[in-house]
Amino acid sequence: MGTVTKVVIDTNVFISGFGWDGKPEAVLDLLENGTIANFITPEIFEEVKRVVSYPKLKFSSSLQTKIIEFVFSYSRFLGSGKPVSLITEDPDDNKFIECAISAHASFIISGDPHLLSIGHYRDISIVAPGQFLEVLQGSD
Repeated sequence: MGTVTKVVIDTNVFISGFGWDGKPEAVLDLLENGTIANFITPEIFEEVKRVVSYPKLKFSSSLQTKIIEFVFSYSRFLGSGKPVSLITEDPDDNKFIECAISAHASFIISGDPHLLSIGHYRDISIVAPGQFLEVLQGSD
């Protein structure tokens, strides 16, 4: 058995993984089966709890609860990371980088253009779900 890949999964991947089929859902399957380990801070968890209830998503209350419970159960909580101010267009996105640094994560998996435009920071690759699946498949 190989080592588990440490990741930080962006809120949008959780939302897409539960709301629609596809690559985000495949990433969540990897999390559920223990192939990857997701790290999260209280700030990220609060964002997940807030976003699942957005009216435009039309998620039922039971689906909202299922998403929150999944994130809580399959994530390893860390304290807030040392602040970085890498993303100026949407400073709230910096929390994912801060978490990845604290966790010594190899990847941030996101659909957010502000994060994806960075591509790489320190030893962290910032990739879309499809890119992550390709990289992971190539390392088998």
